[in-house]
Amino acid sequence: MTFFFLFIVSPFENKESSFEWIEFDKMTLNNLIQDNQTVLLDFTADWCVTCQLNKKTTLENKSLQIYFKKENVLLMRGDWTRRDEKILNFIKSYDRLGIPVNIIYGPGNKKGIILPEILTKQIVINSINKVRNNEN
Repeated sequence: MTFFFLFIVSPFENKESSFEWIEFDKMTLNNLIQDNQTVLLDFTADWCVTCQLNKKTTLENKSLQIYFKKENVLLMRGDWTRRDEKILNFIKSYDRLGIPVNIIYGPGNKKGIILPEILTKQIVINSINKVRNNEN
């Protein structure tokens, strides 16, 4: 008799990213933007399934993290698990009322590019290139 074992691994297990994320602060973000830094801003929550999917499939992807490091992309995260008023007011300024919200800023686009709700590695890389090259 042969036995088969099926291991189910949840894609939403919370293994921390190997990268440090700066905690969202509007003043810090504005200073980084004015210093011509490239910043990926991620608003997320523990209860947001799409946010967790984006983390596991894209934002914590090893090759994308290598790209972030190589290209000196700073990572900033706002946690909306407990509905933070500062985060709500910030995302409202981009005509958003919920999460996920991901925005990339750079020297070529200091207002930022809002990414689609579902992220892919290529969407992130293309958007980073756009904010660096002043493409909208």
